[in-house]
Amino acid sequence: MASKAQEIQVTGQQARLTASAVERFVSLGVVVLVVAAIAWGWLNRRSIPFDPEHGLGYMLGIVGGIMMLVLLGYPLRKRARPGARAPGSVGFWFRFHMLLGLMGPLAILYHSRFSWGALNSAVALGAMVVVASSGLIGRFFYGRVHRGYSGRKLELRALKQDMDGLLILLEARGISREEIISGIQPFEDRAIAAGSAFWSSAGAVVGLSLQTRTAERRLRRRLTGSDRKTVAARALLRDYFQAVRRAAEFAFYDRLLRLWHLLHLPLFILLVAAAVLHIVAVHMY
Repeated sequence: MASKAQEIQVTGQQARLTASAVERFVSLGVVVLVVAAIAWGWLNRRSIPFDPEHGLGYMLGIVGGIMMLVLLGYPLRKRARPGARAPGSVGFWFRFHMLLGLMGPLAILYHSRFSWGALNSAVALGAMVVVASSGLIGRFFYGRVHRGYSGRKLELRALKQDMDGLLILLEARGISREEIISGIQPFEDRAIAAGSAFWSSAGAVVGLSLQTRTAERRLRRRLTGSDRKTVAARALLRDYFQAVRRAAEFAFYDRLLRLWHLLHLPLFILLVAAAVLHIVAVHMY
């Protein structure tokens, strides 16, 4: 009965990981397409047939500007009262926010034909590049802290409970349970201690990260074979050490995310002001 329950737990975990992997794959695909479009546009910038002041080139500027304004939908939705009727979930608006944060700048780059142009155009384009880069940095920080410190500790403890099957497999390969516990327990204890303070968490970003990867490789070498249980055990071992690293790094990235929030909104306001100045200058002169 216990082994059956354990198999269900591992199967459920694999399903969750698969759904997460699909989302990461789609996100990576979008990023690759955007990067490819930017690279192609840059290499062919002298032959782009768009005119920024007429036709498709002009429309790309309007579409890109609208996309950048719609980015405000995510912070507005996030601040909506729990009982208020708001379209879409916070998760949907976050993903939509990230998509528009890539597609809007892409449209504006093609609108500008990858050139700075006049002073007002250069200021607007530079502000957009800074804001788009800031958004990518913020997305990286968010991915490190979005479950919260309590969530990270719970994830770590849940994975620890699921490791009974892994311990059995390792014991069958001549590794004692005491050796396994003594090899992984200190990392968990250090992760929980480091994750609650900024400086200890900052040190764990490098130190504990390298040590856990070394320990993980050492244990994975003992898990030879391609049967289903061994593959599941390797995945569990990987997830456990990843949870250790994320718990240890939480305070560091949480502080950086808070600082990023203080800077990102003023940068966005600067972008809006530069875009308005650009539009006014274009239509007046």
